Amino acid sequence: MAKVLWILRHAKALEEPPPGGSDRDRLLAPRGEREADGLGEALRSQHLDVTAPSSVVTSPAARTRDTAERVFGNLTPSIPISLEHRLYSATPDDALGIISEFPKDTDVVALVGHNPTVQILSLDLVKEESGDDAHPGSLRYPPGTLSIVSLPISSWSDIYWGLGTLELFVQPERSKGSP
Repeated sequence: MAKVLWILRHAKALEEPPPGGSDRDRLLAPRGEREADGLGEALRSQHLDVTAPSSVVTSPAARTRDTAERVFGNLTPSIPISLEHRLYSATPDDALGIISEFPKDTDVVALVGHNPTVQILSLDLVKEESGDDAHPGSLRYPPGTLSIVSLPISSWSDIYWGLGTLELFVQPERSKGSP
């Protein structure tokens, strides 16, 4: 059976951490909360015709954890969300290595992380296309963007660059001027 990887960039975060905090402590901005809630609602109401992940792996940063909870936390059946500390500072190659360690019996997994890693991961996992068929995230991969990539592999350990097909690409809707 093929594997499916959901690649989600955390939703819009505040520019500064809370007093005394570090970058890892940065919270979602109100706009980011709305965007993540909206994506979660679209999944719950099945406005996105996709198979939900059976597990979610997220960076330990507050903004990625909150995004994962808002998007996947209220789905039925419940989806386990696990922290992967290496994702916080992962390069795209590091992220590919982490993905290669996913359990073989898990077919659909979501990864919630940071740019530029998630954008590069999404772009470079997909077979290179040009013109009208180019990856829609090649120019812009804003916070809250989701790519779903199918991979013709039976084990995550078989993953490599350029192997996948982009099945879905969703950027958050936002009103001009919304904070």
